[in-house]
Amino acid sequence: MSLFSFIDSVARTVQQLATQPKPLPPVHTIVRDETLPQIAAQYRGTVPQETFEQQIKDANPQVLNWDALYPDTEIALPPAEHDGAQAQTVAYTQQAPAKTDKSPEVQRVDTAVQADAAHSTPETRAELKAAVKAEMQSRYQAEFDARPTGAVYDAKTIDGYGRSIAERYADDPAARAGIEAVSKDIRVDHEVEFTVMVANAGDPKSVVAILKDQWSKISPEAQQRLSTSIELGKLINEKIEPYVAEPFKGVDSGGDPKALMAPANEASRRLAELTDGLPPALAQAVVTQNLDTVLRITEVKPMYAGGNKFGEATSYANMARVYESLGDTGDGPRLRSDLAASYVGHSGDWRGQGYPFSENISNAIRDGVGPGLALEMARQLQGKGENELAGVFLRGVSHGAELLQQRIEGNLGQYKEMMGELARLLKYSEGLPPDKLNKAVNDYLAAKGKDDPDWLSKYQKLEKDLAADGRLLQETLGGLNALPAQVKATNPELMDTIKSIANDDDTLQAFGLAAGSDDRFLVGENADSTAALFDATKVSKEGAEHLKRLASQAINQNAMSVFAGVDPDNPASVADGKTRLEAMSRQYSGALGADAEQYRRAIGELEKLLDVPAGDTQAMATQLNKFHTELQGIEGFGAKQPAGITFRALGVAAAGLAFGKSTADAISDPTWANQIAAFGDAAGLVKDARDLLTNPAAQAVDRNSPAAMEALESGLKRFENVNKVLGVVSAVGDVAKLVDALLSDRPLKGVEAGLYGLGATGTVIMAVSTGPVGALVGSVMIGVSVFGQSALGDYRDKQGKVEGSMKFLQNAGFDADAAAVLSDQGEDEYYLSIPTVPLIMQAARDDRIGAGRPLEGQAAIDYINEMPRDKLQVMVNQLRMANR
Repeated sequence: MSLFSFIDSVARTVQQLATQPKPLPPVHTIVRDETLPQIAAQYRGTVPQETFEQQIKDANPQVLNWDALYPDTEIALPPAEHDGAQAQTVAYTQQAPAKTDKSPEVQRVDTAVQADAAHSTPETRAELKAAVKAEMQSRYQAEFDARPTGAVYDAKTIDGYGRSIAERYADDPAARAGIEAVSKDIRVDHEVEFTVMVANAGDPKSVVAILKDQWSKISPEAQQRLSTSIELGKLINEKIEPYVAEPFKGVDSGGDPKALMAPANEASRRLAELTDGLPPALAQAVVTQNLDTVLRITEVKPMYAGGNKFGEATSYANMARVYESLGDTGDGPRLRSDLAASYVGHSGDWRGQGYPFSENISNAIRDGVGPGLALEMARQLQGKGENELAGVFLRGVSHGAELLQQRIEGNLGQYKEMMGELARLLKYSEGLPPDKLNKAVNDYLAAKGKDDPDWLSKYQKLEKDLAADGRLLQETLGGLNALPAQVKATNPELMDTIKSIANDDDTLQAFGLAAGSDDRFLVGENADSTAALFDATKVSKEGAEHLKRLASQAINQNAMSVFAGVDPDNPASVADGKTRLEAMSRQYSGALGADAEQYRRAIGELEKLLDVPAGDTQAMATQLNKFHTELQGIEGFGAKQPAGITFRALGVAAAGLAFGKSTADAISDPTWANQIAAFGDAAGLVKDARDLLTNPAAQAVDRNSPAAMEALESGLKRFENVNKVLGVVSAVGDVAKLVDALLSDRPLKGVEAGLYGLGATGTVIMAVSTGPVGALVGSVMIGVSVFGQSALGDYRDKQGKVEGSMKFLQNAGFDADAAAVLSDQGEDEYYLSIPTVPLIMQAARDDRIGAGRPLEGQAAIDYINEMPRDKLQVMVNQLRMANR
């Protein structure tokens, strides 16, 4: 359907809805001197006079005095005696006591319940709803009058009234179900009406802000009803549509196409601003009611639809933002297609302006706008046979990716420079007590703050910008690669260009940062499409390591997503999980290079865990033991090797998810710790791995975890269990960083806060809890994990590294002599400088420093400070030699 046809159909639908008569109950118009008994006698049929008079009163609570009726007033009548529902009601009402101490509202509900139960029709259900609502409002009024501060009539109150009314019919399941259904409908009506009412009070920006805020507070049913309601359409037409259209008011191009540029820029800016961050269903409603203005915006010639300055507002960039806001559910796909079609419909009038449009596209992507609108236009142009123009548009998208890559390169340089010093200090200080490490980091930040008060905010902004650019670059590359072959063929250079961008070191590092801050970054269509571009033969030596890390992290994220969503009791779900796991090895084979076959075998062994029946913990332990044995036979997957620990940790996490799903009651901490420890033993995890998986710090509830929500949506009934299981990963971000932490060989039972891994060989475990340290150290751990050890090389000269390390260790509690012996030696080539603090702290715990007993934390620091310097130096030299 074209945009014009869609507009016409929407207009007809709205007109039909606006003119469609609403069903009304039978009414009677009162004549002069008419009385209630006279009215009842006309309509009661075989219903007793007294009963029918009361039914009339119940149907008209607005009438306050039945002894003085006003002529020409309309009153509602109960259903006629010959109606099917009323015929059934008659027998009931004749058997009911004529006198009752029930309130009129309760009697009305009783009558409506009986009528609906006897023969439910739209009319009887409408009367039941009206009766229940009348009782609710009566009860609310009584509560309001009784309270000095009044009462609140909201969704919670309505639900409470509904439950109370339904309880009166506990012995009648059908009646109770009817009450519950109409009560829910009343609540949904209220949510919609209240949302529209409060939003109606503001200006256009306030309207959308209130709608967005209320959307998060109302039920899914109310969201659905609101998004398609006539009331919302009217609100948008009255409050928003004039505001969006206003820039075009009185504008006549008069044959000058440039005259439309300014109003198009301003109108599109307003529309983009209003739809930004709106739930897609609301954004769709806003755009639908502004289609006339959208058409005028898309009439602008390409040379006037863009700008040249960085961040300059342009009509194309604004409409590309609107396109992204529409989402891919409901009317989103159709509106997206029609928006692109409204541009493409003018392609015959562009007369060689494809290249200016291509530049608009590049600049929009450079400025942070998604490529979706341009990709859809390229598809439609190719479909119309305009291949050359489609190829030009694809060149605009790929050039936008190149511009993004250039910005990433510049930001990465600054990021590494800011991160390198602290990251290296942390690497050489692993093993210190959390409170001492926190103090040292705080002192470091305080010193930085004196030199540059904005240092921390600059660092965090760089990290945020890099992650955002990484996400947009992935969306752009993945979107291009996912195009149909015939569309990609319109630009013969396209594939070489995007493969070169995807396999660039800076690109891979930006992807790593984004993945480190988003545990769903490497999951989904865009991630899969981008992964198909990776090629270990096309990257540098360091790039190959980045690729392997990224591939490993992708396997972690995807595997956890699979296991969180599989229902062990559903064969189809298990089969789908196996298919998804198997696909991972193919998707990342190009990134893994020579290791692809080993990973394929390891993933194959991981799949077998899905065959274990839910609830059979012994069978799961047996399968984990087989899993461990098979991994031992795969090169690089030994129990103490990074890939081996990664997959064993994944196996235990998968087993834990199955354990959580099959446990009827919430898992207690001892039960969880014991069961996961048993799974860890069976899987061959080293001691520190088991400690981490059962540590309370790794069981933090993360109710915002996408993985937790995915598991919940898959039918898990015990949310606490899910969080406890997924805490294995959520406390450290993901399994990739968890594994880095495991490789330090440090016991973790005393850790009381978040855990973070550092470096390709995992020599640091951090525990942070207070102050700015948590915010910074977590991101530093992500950064160093991504960049690897080479990124820690040359932040300053050798002497500067030594002095900085000594100062950091003194702030952590070592005296000057001990700090001088234990500090970073400043060596970088092949990373031969061995961090000593983690070695000597481990030796203290193992009773290998001459104290005669194991020492930890402050006790170990105190003992080391008391050692003669020459004795300490000999011990440090021996530790370094033994761990080269």
